[in-house]
Amino acid sequence: MSSQPQSDDATTGDSVPFIFGTSKQDVRRGWIVHCATALGAVCGMLGIISVLDNAPKAALLWLIAAQVLDGLDGPVARAWNVQASVPRIDGYILDLVIDYVTCAVVPVLFMYKFHMLPSHSSLAVGAFLLFSSALWFSRTDMMTDDHWFNGFPSVWNLAIPTMYLVQGANSTSLNRWINFTVLLILALSQLTNLKFVHPVQVRKFRVTTLAFFVAWLVAMFWVTLLLPGDVNLFARIALILPGLYQLGLMIWRTFFAAQTDGPSAKRVLLGS
Repeated sequence: MSSQPQSDDATTGDSVPFIFGTSKQDVRRGWIVHCATALGAVCGMLGIISVLDNAPKAALLWLIAAQVLDGLDGPVARAWNVQASVPRIDGYILDLVIDYVTCAVVPVLFMYKFHMLPSHSSLAVGAFLLFSSALWFSRTDMMTDDHWFNGFPSVWNLAIPTMYLVQGANSTSLNRWINFTVLLILALSQLTNLKFVHPVQVRKFRVTTLAFFVAWLVAMFWVTLLLPGDVNLFARIALILPGLYQLGLMIWRTFFAAQTDGPSAKRVLLGS
C-alpha cells in the first residue's frame, strides 16, 4: 500500500520533464515496477470472477497474489527511484486505484457471496465498508510523519480472508455475529487517528513486524491450499496471532508511545 503522494514535480500528459542522469536502464526499471503494480488490477479481476464462480479457494489465492505484488512494488520503487525515471506515471495514484479494488472491493464481495455475516446484513455492511474505505483512501493525513497509518488502513484483504479461514466454510451463527462486530469496529475506526503499523516503513520493530506479516501471508496461503479441509488449532493460531500483534502495536503507538508526528497525533478522534 502506498504511503504518501508524489511531489508536485511529477507531471503528466505531454509536459513530462527531462530527468538528467536518467539512463535507459532506469526507465526500464521504472516501467517494470509500474507494470507489476498494475498487474494487481488483473489479480483483482480474476478474484472477482472467482467469487462469482463460487470458487472461494481461487479467490483467496488471487487476493494473496495481489498482496504479494503490493508488498514488493513499494520498496523496489523507492530503491530504484521510479518517480524520477518514469515521471509520466504517478505511482501513488496507481497504487491507490489498485488497492481499492484488491483491498476493499474484492474482499467485500467475497464476504457477501460466501455468507460471512448474519442474514440480511451483508449488503448494508458491505456497502458501509466500501463507503468508509473510499473516505479513508482519500484522507490527506493517511499517514503520520513516522509512517504509521491513521485509522484502519482498509486491509480487508487480510481481515476478511482470515475470518473465513479461521472459522471454516461452514460458519456458525455465532461466528457470523463475531464477523459483523469486528468488521463494523474496524470500519468505524477508519476516520479516527488510531495508529496502525505500516509493515515495511515503520522502523520501530520492523524486523518483528515483517516476520509477522510474512508469516500471516504464508499461513493464509497454506490454509487456503487445504480448503475445503478442516482447520486445525495450529493453523488457527498461525492466522490469528499476527492480527493480535497488529492490535497490540496499535494500542501501544496510539495511547502509550511518544508522539512524533505533531499535535494532531494527540487526538484520537478527528476534530476532537
